Amino acid sequence: MVYNVGLEQRSLFWRQYRATTGTSLSWFSQKRDLPLMKAEAPFLKEVPSDCLQAALKDLDTAFQNFFQHGRGYPKLRRKYDHDSFRFPAPLQIRVDAKSGFLILPKFGKTSGDAGPIKTRFHRRIRGEVRSVTITRDGNHWYASVLYRVKKRKAAEEVPDLAESDILGIDRGVIVPMMTSNGDALGQAIAPLAGSGRARRGLRLQRQLARQKKGSKRRAKAKLRLAAFKAREKRQRKDMIEKVSTAVARSCRVAVMENLSVQAMTASAKGTVEEPGCNVAAKAGLNRTILDKGWGMFLVRTEQKLAAKGGYVLRVPAAYTSQRCSCCGEVAKESRVSQAKFACVACGQVMNADHNAARNIRRLGLEQLGLAVPHSSAAGTAVAARGASGTSRAVKREQTTELAPAS
Repeated sequence: MVYNVGLEQRSLFWRQYRATTGTSLSWFSQKRDLPLMKAEAPFLKEVPSDCLQAALKDLDTAFQNFFQHGRGYPKLRRKYDHDSFRFPAPLQIRVDAKSGFLILPKFGKTSGDAGPIKTRFHRRIRGEVRSVTITRDGNHWYASVLYRVKKRKAAEEVPDLAESDILGIDRGVIVPMMTSNGDALGQAIAPLAGSGRARRGLRLQRQLARQKKGSKRRAKAKLRLAAFKAREKRQRKDMIEKVSTAVARSCRVAVMENLSVQAMTASAKGTVEEPGCNVAAKAGLNRTILDKGWGMFLVRTEQKLAAKGGYVLRVPAAYTSQRCSCCGEVAKESRVSQAKFACVACGQVMNADHNAARNIRRLGLEQLGLAVPHSSAAGTAVAARGASGTSRAVKREQTTELAPAS
């Protein structure tokens, strides 16, 4: 409510406010009006003032991102959508991990409040606590503790890169991440058609659609569906954290395709004048791509490699799935199926995702100057046959020469 009222003030009444007071609306001016808002809505007095001020601070940050960084215009917040609130004052926060309690304003600070929050701590707090954000995800509540630690200054001299420090990674729809070493990372968490998880999700959605709006049964069905989706989200995040950590430990430079996930998962519905085709199939592909968390995996890998002095190198994605990693031949016929790659020039047979990951690594080595780029003739059938010497065309020529004359 506080966020939406502040957004309405800034969107509709900023001219009247400036004409009346001579100043512009800001976080400080809106923060001073909170007592007036509490007088109009007495239930806001039950909420800690720090949380209300933090909501207005989030709104101010959203407007700064819009005007200074070209982000989208701030939108109204919806009920039950990303429910969270933040305690920004470090002096008002006490974490008692030994006893398993989280003490916050109006939660354990005085004898007449709601009492401390019983908490299960997943990890140790090793620094100075700065803020705590309480979030509801499905049927569970989580506390995200932000703390500050001292980090050792990284070495100014970075040793030269070697080929063993470079790792190519291909992001797929069946195998989430395949490395150039042939390691398939991540589990298939996307609910494939016909699987038990997909059937359960579809059943919960149908149950919600059958209930009458505003009824208690609809509220219960909505909670069951939210809990199901929250569990899938946690499983996806757990997989991404484990895979990105494994990648950061095994290399110094991770090479990935420069993909626009937003463009790849755009809807195929089209317009009324020009309707799209294969809309259902494209929607299924979009769900599968988003379930793999390609974007989150890229961000977390970049962050973890940067902490170790490495980085993620992005390369063009063109023909990485059609090029043979052994001879360089580019042919769409080589991609026999989703999982099989059989080169039509040299006859090399291997996993299609593994082949793409090797091509991605090769492009990264070329950009870093650790490999010689393919020549102008490379990638053609002529160059592949000349390099292999045992292709099908060469065998046909040898057979013709050895055949007796009629």
